[in-house]
Parts: sequence; structure tokens; C-alpha cells
Amino acid sequence: MLQSIRGRLAGTYLILALLVAVIGEALFLIGVRQYYLANIREILEQQARLAGSFYEQYLGKEQIEREAPALLEGFTGITAARMQVFNADGAVLADSLGAAAEPDLPADDLKRALAGEVSSWQGKTGGEPVLAVSAPLKREGAVAGAVRCLSSLEPLEKMIRGLYLWFFLLGAGAVVLVASIGLLLAGTIAGPVEELTAAAAKIAGGDLTVRVRKRYEDEVGRLADTLNHMAGELGRLERLKNEFISSISHELRTPLTSIKGWVVTLQQGNLSGEEKERGLQIIHQETDRLTGMVEELLDFSRLQSGTMTLHRKETDLGQLLADVVAQMLPRARRLGLNLTLHPAAGLKPLVVDPDRLKQVLINLLDNSFKFTPAEGKVEVKAIQERNETIIRVSDTGCGILPGELPLVGERFYQGRAAKSGSGLGLALCKEIARQHGGTLTIESSPGAGTTVCVRLPGGKGEKAGRKSEK
Repeated sequence: MLQSIRGRLAGTYLILALLVAVIGEALFLIGVRQYYLANIREILEQQARLAGSFYEQYLGKEQIEREAPALLEGFTGITAARMQVFNADGAVLADSLGAAAEPDLPADDLKRALAGEVSSWQGKTGGEPVLAVSAPLKREGAVAGAVRCLSSLEPLEKMIRGLYLWFFLLGAGAVVLVASIGLLLAGTIAGPVEELTAAAAKIAGGDLTVRVRKRYEDEVGRLADTLNHMAGELGRLERLKNEFISSISHELRTPLTSIKGWVVTLQQGNLSGEEKERGLQIIHQETDRLTGMVEELLDFSRLQSGTMTLHRKETDLGQLLADVVAQMLPRARRLGLNLTLHPAAGLKPLVVDPDRLKQVLINLLDNSFKFTPAEGKVEVKAIQERNETIIRVSDTGCGILPGELPLVGERFYQGRAAKSGSGLGLALCKEIARQHGGTLTIESSPGAGTTVCVRLPGGKGEKAGRKSEK
């Protein structure tokens, strides 16, 4: 049990309760004993001083041997303490318990009293705890003897033993109560943690529908929210992945079917030269299409494994943009789109991977071409500010629904539009921008077109930097 959180918490509460009970009761009982002991000592000291003062004022005219019985008689009925009178040599002259009684106590306090000091002694005589206080008896300023007041401490010790028992029972009850409360409090922590553990085990086993009930607004409650959010995200990604696999399987099957069909047709012969040329052209196009899909999948695999690397070198951004636009211009014209480039004057070179940056731009233009109707516009703009270069690809297409906008660019997400791609292109673009130390953001609204903004470090205020990096 102690290996669990519940056991450790309950054990901690129990140990703390025991320590508080033991230390608190011990200090209290010691304080009570010392309080009563100090009171008894004070009373005995007052009686001894009073006896000394009485003797000096009223009985000191005669020898102490003659006045000792009278001194004891004067205190009979006034005190319950045992009183003894000694001469200057320490011999007993009178004892309230009888003349035959002999003191069975050390003489330390008596010696100090005969030396003129009021002193006390505490110990046992005959197995009984006692407290003795001795005071000098003076005659004409000289010490003629001493008086000793003794009191048994057995009633005090008996009372303390009774308090020990009562406080033991009270402490035991308090410990049981605190331990019970500790178990209940431990349950409020251990219970949710055990539920979280069980839920995490189910999630690890593949059950992404499991959710944890949030009990309290505390750290464990926030952990439950986080676990539920994680399970939801994993479930969503799992659905997107399955949809992606289904979609990419269909995308791969379509060109393969075309290739296989034309290969079979070409093998059968009896085709005109024009038909053969057309078949070979379709095979070539579909092969290029398959190659692009495979390259995209390979890039995604590198992105997932963290092995995607950049080959940086100083690049003329204006020329790179012009090359990409020139490459995409024939396709734009076939689709009836107006593709324009608006580079800022005096663009400074950037240290980037030109092939990867081209991949980003081609992918962005390809998306714009898909979702922009004929006679629409697609624009590429580039400006350099203080510490960064901004490339914008804008179109006048159908735009993106507000509910889909936060998801566009996530891996596997394909969108609801019929022309959506594999769900990897924008994710790759975001990762390439990130590896360059930049960002990729999307602004769009339905019917108003879309603008994708790529921000890269390096602007008018920075030098080109290193020539190359591999």
C-alpha cells in the first residue's frame, strides 16, 4: 500500500499526527509537572522562610534546643508539610512526625541552610519522591540552626500518571481521526490519479475514445483536461491519417490504372502512330505524377523522422521568384489565370536552400491554381523589412471556410473541397519555413480569396551571412 500515492499520503498524515501528538503531549505534560512542582517549591519556601522569621522575632531569645518544639507547635495545623528543626551541628531537634523519626535525606540543602542560604532538594526517600526546602534559623543575626519543610510528590506523580493515560487516549483518538481524514484526502488525490493512469493505459492500447472525468479545479484536474485533449487530438489525427491513406491509395491507383491500361493497349498493337504517341504521352505524364507523389511522401517521411536537412547558400531571391513564376506561367495560361510577380526593388540575397524554397512556392502556386476559377488572379509579392523577408502568394479563389482555416496546414488534413490534395503539401511548406527560422501563415475568407505569407529571417538590416551550409 505504501508504494501507492494513497498509501504514501496516508502514511505521511499518520506520521505527522503521531509526531504532533507525542511531542505536543510530552511538552504539555512536562509543562504541567513543572508548573505544579514550582508551586509546591514556592509554598515550601514560603513556609520555611516564615518559620525562620517567626523564630527570629519571637523565639530567638532562648536556645534553639528549648524552642524547637514550640516552633513546630506554632505551625501545627497551618501546613501539611513535614517540618524538621536542626541545631547548628545538623542534629535533629524536632520532627513533626515524631522525635524518633530520623531524616533519610542528603544533607546538601541543610548544609547550605546552616550557611545562611535558603535551598531545596528533590529526590526520593524510602522509594517515595519528595521535595525539601531548608531555611536558616537566626538568633541575634547568627545562624543557630535550620528548619526543613518536606512534601511528598507522590500525589503530583499520581496526577501526572493519570494525565498520561488521558492524554494517551486523547492522542490515540486524534491520530485515528487524522489518519481517517488523511485517507479521505489521499483518496481525493489518488482516485483521480488512478483514473488518469487507467485512461492513459487504454489510450496506449489504442482506445482513443476514453475520457477522464474532471473532479476538481486543481493540477490533477488540469492534467485530466490535458489528457482528454490529447486523446481527442490523437483520435482526430488517427481519422485524418486513415482518410489520408485512403485518399493517397486512390491517388496512386488512378495513374497506375491509366499506365497499365495504355501498356496493355500498346502491347496489343493495331494502333495508329497518333494513338501510340498519345498513349506514350499519357504514360509519361502519369509517371511524372506518380514520381511527384512519391517524392512528397518521402519528404513527409523525412519531416516525421526529423532528417530533413537544408543545403543553404546565398540566393538571389528576385531571380528565384522570376524562375518559379516563369515555370508556372504556361500552366496558368492554360487554366485562364492571370499570374503576376511584384518583387520589391533591390531585394538583397538570402542564405536559404533554393530548391526547398522553390518547392514551397510551387506548392503554394499549385494550391492557388486549384482553387481559383478561370480569369482569376494569382499574385506573388516579395518585400524586405528590417529583419525579415516576406513573400506573399495571393489569389482571388473560393477561399477557406472559417472552421477549416485553423486546420489547413496540419499533416493529413485535406479539407472538404473536391480539389483538396494529399494533405501533406502545406505541412511540408510549414516545416521548410520553420527550418529556415521563419513562419508560414494563411489568411482567407470564403469568396474573398486566400493569402499565404512566408516570413524568412534576413532583411535590409542584415548581411547575407554565410555563403553556404550543408
